Amino acid sequence: METDLQLLAERVKRLLEISRQLSDENQLLRGRLGEAAMTQADMQQRLAEARARVESALARLPLPQTDKD
Repeated sequence: METDLQLLAERVKRLLEISRQLSDENQLLRGRLGEAAMTQADMQQRLAEARARVESALARLPLPQTDKD
C-alpha cells in the first residue's frame, strides 16, 4: 500500500510539473500570437498604403496612343 501511494505521489508530481510547463509555454505562445497579430496588422496597413501609391502612379500615366493609318 505504501508503495502504491509513493507511485501515485510521483505521478502527481510529474503531472504538476508537466502542467506548469504547459502553462508557461501557453503564456509564451499567447504573447507571440499577440506580437504576430500586431505585425500582420502593420503589414496589411503598409500593403494598403503601397497599393494606393501604385494606383495613384498608374492613374497619372498617360494613355498609350495608337497609330491609326
